[in-house]
Amino acid sequence: MPKFSIVTPVTLDKESPDNNRMPRYEMFLRCASSVFGQVYDDFEWIIADDISNPPIEEILEKHDSWWKPKGLQVKVVRLPEKSGRLIARNRGMEAASGEWITWLDADDEYASIYLSAINDAIRVYPEFKIFNFNHLIFSYNYGVHIRKFMNMDEWGDRPFGSGMIGAGSFVFHRDVYNQIGLLPEKSLWDFAEGAFEEFPEIRQFFEKKDADGKPTGQFNSLGNPWGEDYYYWYKMTRKNKAKYLDTALYYVHSRWGHRWQDDPNYVVDPGKQPEFNPQNR
Repeated sequence: MPKFSIVTPVTLDKESPDNNRMPRYEMFLRCASSVFGQVYDDFEWIIADDISNPPIEEILEKHDSWWKPKGLQVKVVRLPEKSGRLIARNRGMEAASGEWITWLDADDEYASIYLSAINDAIRVYPEFKIFNFNHLIFSYNYGVHIRKFMNMDEWGDRPFGSGMIGAGSFVFHRDVYNQIGLLPEKSLWDFAEGAFEEFPEIRQFFEKKDADGKPTGQFNSLGNPWGEDYYYWYKMTRKNKAKYLDTALYYVHSRWGHRWQDDPNYVVDPGKQPEFNPQNR
């Protein structure tokens, strides 16, 4: 049994024009490089391939010098049909055999000391079965800031909404996974409504307000877009204490790639990228 299982759901299409606006192929290469560059190597990487083009196995074979000489364990679970991130994450967790489980999204990356730091925390704080920490955010213009997440010692048992935690910023023991199980495999809004039924106290954090700040009776989803990280974290911490580590081991990049502000192709709002132009491929 490996010490850690890294679970990554991934879908990408290198040939899609959208890959130039949201370069998921290049992001996955960065993600893979961060896994294969870990200084602690007692882990397996479980990749749930949600019908990527090219298939993830082909990408890994192309870059086999990154990992095969090190004897690293990589397992690809290719889904039979396009299923979405939530279901892909479940298939990845089902395939995991490690003592500890952690998530890594395919457009993010780990610090090289990610697993080493967590392994050290497990040694120092053996009474905990969940650890959490911060994100280091690289924005569209290469700016950097730390996104702090919640400290359960300070927050206690109070309910909370999304934005207090993020995917990849927590690690949990297999005992916790056995207790919590898989994510509910529902549509986006059914997923949120199911969470509200399971935990009625969180509804207040997701209800939309009108211009006067009054509740409308309509609700947002749990996150962007699913919020499965929030849901899983909330459910875990109802019965388990988590140890907050004040460090940033998980790196999040702008989904649009990066541009210097003096670049002629820089746009103020990267969410409004121009249409695909073959000449800018």
